[in-house]
Amino acid sequence: MSAGGSADGAAAGAVSSTMLLALGIVGGLICIYLGGIVGGIIGPVIAAIGAVLAIVWGSDAIRRVASYGLGTGVPSIGYMSLSVGVISALTGLSLATILKMPIAGPIVAFVVAVIIGAIIAIVATKIVGMKIPIMLQCTIEIAGAACISIFAFSVAIAGSFNMMPIYESVVASGFIAVLFILCTMAIQHPFNACLGPNEDQVRTLKCAASTAFLSMTIVGLMSTIGAGLGALLVTLVGLIGWVISFRAFVQASCNDAASTRWAGLWPKVDE
Repeated sequence: MSAGGSADGAAAGAVSSTMLLALGIVGGLICIYLGGIVGGIIGPVIAAIGAVLAIVWGSDAIRRVASYGLGTGVPSIGYMSLSVGVISALTGLSLATILKMPIAGPIVAFVVAVIIGAIIAIVATKIVGMKIPIMLQCTIEIAGAACISIFAFSVAIAGSFNMMPIYESVVASGFIAVLFILCTMAIQHPFNACLGPNEDQVRTLKCAASTAFLSMTIVGLMSTIGAGLGALLVTLVGLIGWVISFRAFVQASCNDAASTRWAGLWPKVDE
């Protein structure tokens, strides 16, 4: 893969990165707010869908920036950005509580993530000397996606975007550590799984959707004790989404392969 100068960097694809960015930011934040406001059984599902949108967006951003190399930096930028996501989410919650404006929490968290992501990218390009033209843009995007995915899953577990419910259900319980690993793997795995000379954006995004819905399923299982029927619905929707998206990913992989010996699925009777 060669380094190019297009808006999508070295990995321009069929799906516009601007559209994915809009879905991740606008869709993710709307789902967070709706999930916290609606509450009940449906609220956690809406919030978790916001995390799915953010994860797909973040996976595409990693695809674009990592296409400038061999892909060896994918886990590094993934874990680094999710660290920013956790820090910014908790900072946003804290600042909103101090200012007595809990409704501002998700937006403040996102702004903090963008600022930290920009600082990291500037250090990487100006001090470390990484020659990646879209480093600043993509690091900001991945940090923002990390923040929204962490925040959205936290709302899905706690049932609210206020400080205390999230602290009690997510931070004090230790689930925040699980969310850190979960969202990291969901965002950085798709390009790691699909990279190579025949990598295709649509196939990679299908993989990203599958990891996002699988994470949603696990979040539902994690919150079953406290959230009741809402958590069961999150698990069910996540599982259905995973089956559909993973099947689409496997099918796309088989279609693009030169030959297929065994895809891991049960063969048809005549094969």
